[in-house]
Amino acid sequence: MLRIIKTEFLKLKRYSVIWIGIAATLSVVLLSRFMAMATDGTTHTFHNFSNTVIWNNFSLIFPATIALISGYMIERERTDDTLKNILTIPLSFRRLLAGKLITVGLLSIFLAVMQFLFTLLIVLFSHYPGLTIGGMVQSLFQMIGMNIFVYIAVMPVVIFTGQRAGSFMSGVGFTFFYGFVGVFASGHGLTNLYPIVAGLGIINYQEDGGSVYNQPICFIVILLMIVLSFVLLLNAHDRVKTLKYKDKPVKQVRRA
Repeated sequence: MLRIIKTEFLKLKRYSVIWIGIAATLSVVLLSRFMAMATDGTTHTFHNFSNTVIWNNFSLIFPATIALISGYMIERERTDDTLKNILTIPLSFRRLLAGKLITVGLLSIFLAVMQFLFTLLIVLFSHYPGLTIGGMVQSLFQMIGMNIFVYIAVMPVVIFTGQRAGSFMSGVGFTFFYGFVGVFASGHGLTNLYPIVAGLGIINYQEDGGSVYNQPICFIVILLMIVLSFVLLLNAHDRVKTLKYKDKPVKQVRRA
């Protein structure tokens, strides 16, 4: 598995999609800065600006971005016509998919670190008060934690759509909607139950005025997403669409 993950990182160096992830991370921070500029009457601090970045990231950008990167990595094996060669090594589709999922999980951490650095630069440039070592450590771990939990929440979608050629873009569209609905779910007392926002309770995200979470339920929801992903992964295979030749259907090929 370590060899698969190492190979995936080497492939990522050739893919421009990684820059999409970095650009999306930067756009979240810039959007948060523009939102802060629009509320000049409010006193902005490092803490509340960091909170705004975390909120905008999970609700607008990150779910769809990480689904795009994951789906692209899987789809490239088909478009580059390398999947059929890989599966003869032998390397099962499930094992290949697991390696890609772990790689994207590590990439989620990297994007969170980039997000923190962009946030720190904006705070320094804008001279926001409240920048302390303890606050920076808390912000960094909250950003990393939220990225990981959001990725876990969208992982079942990635596994499901990644099994069929050309389906990953539908997964991207669904995860964008999935993340956006999290804004309304968190505002109607469903923060502990809705997978995308359950991570807020685990990282103890505090809005102005304070927030109260049922952390055991948040952990259970995330655990259920992990179990669902594991079950889907165990049953995953490369679902090649049925082809037709002279109006005679060709049987669907199933690759383990």
